[in-house]
Amino acid sequence: MPNPPILRWNSPGARWNDGSVWGGSASPPENLVLPGQPITLNSPTNMEFWQVTKERAEITLPIWVQYAPTTKIGTKGTTDLSGYIDQFEPLMQQRTDAQDDFDAAYRAVQSSLLKMKVLGTKIPAIIEAQLEENEGIMADVNDLYATSPRAEGTILKRARDLYPVWVRANTALAALTPAQPAITRLIGGVPHTAVMLKALLDGYTDLVKTMHDKAEALEVKRAALRELDRATDQLSKRWYRLAKNTFEPDSAAYAALDAIPTEPGTAAPETVEINTVVQGGDGGLQVLVNYVPGGGDHATTKLVKWQVVGTDATFAHSAPLDASGNALGPFAVGTVVKLITEVSNSAGTRTTAVRTITLQTPIV
Repeated sequence: MPNPPILRWNSPGARWNDGSVWGGSASPPENLVLPGQPITLNSPTNMEFWQVTKERAEITLPIWVQYAPTTKIGTKGTTDLSGYIDQFEPLMQQRTDAQDDFDAAYRAVQSSLLKMKVLGTKIPAIIEAQLEENEGIMADVNDLYATSPRAEGTILKRARDLYPVWVRANTALAALTPAQPAITRLIGGVPHTAVMLKALLDGYTDLVKTMHDKAEALEVKRAALRELDRATDQLSKRWYRLAKNTFEPDSAAYAALDAIPTEPGTAAPETVEINTVVQGGDGGLQVLVNYVPGGGDHATTKLVKWQVVGTDATFAHSAPLDASGNALGPFAVGTVVKLITEVSNSAGTRTTAVRTITLQTPIV
């Protein structure tokens, strides 16, 4: 998202998020914020970007209503700011719902792909063990090994090529004396058959389409929240600038402006957004966190934090955030894990939206 334009205000001192001056005392603060010192209450901490803006607007609104109720910023007044404030929670919930929908769709794609990979690697070995003397089937199995199922394309090719060989192997086993049962492979405690492999192949395209649809819907909700944040932030700060230069310095109205949070000289840290959260890794019971490239500007500390639902009251666990991804755990099957990223510097702390995953029986 592009940075807001730099707007210099007449009163030096505190600054905007991008470092430009926007109000506050003309003299330096008496207590500088240094590493190791608590962050002042005037520096919002442990909030998402929109929560910082909403809090400032909620403090600004009653002051605006009390001391300049008819004042407009362009064509917008107190009713507009109040309306902006009221929109934050619904838009946040819509974004959260869309995010959960995308996570579920993405994990469904990954689960289907992983099942096909397991079947594509294990079933040929089972066929080979049971029907080694069948030269025709063994020739087909050897052809399967020419494709290494390491990425989406090769996993799908191996699965497509495997299906008719699996069916032929089942027929050959049924023709033996005595007849032998069809080949199955347990995945997550469920016996998978050739018919189930065919269903995975047939349904994969629809899963991918659903994932892309959910990704687009999520971006729409994220954009709406960002736009509301921008409009609210702009209106609050423009009114503050007007009020700071309109109210007399010794008036109660001017003194009331001190309650409105301003930003310190150091730019607030940019968050590192979580891209995907999936299950995998060691024994299939780790939580694998992938991040959107970029982010983290101005941050001196970057953490991924998690909470085990039903055990932890807060995000009690943390690890240094690795831009290439983090593997957390392992966790027990059935564990519900919530995750955020947290970035900090002397200006405060910012967090991302909560992501949640429930550990399932591993696909191995």
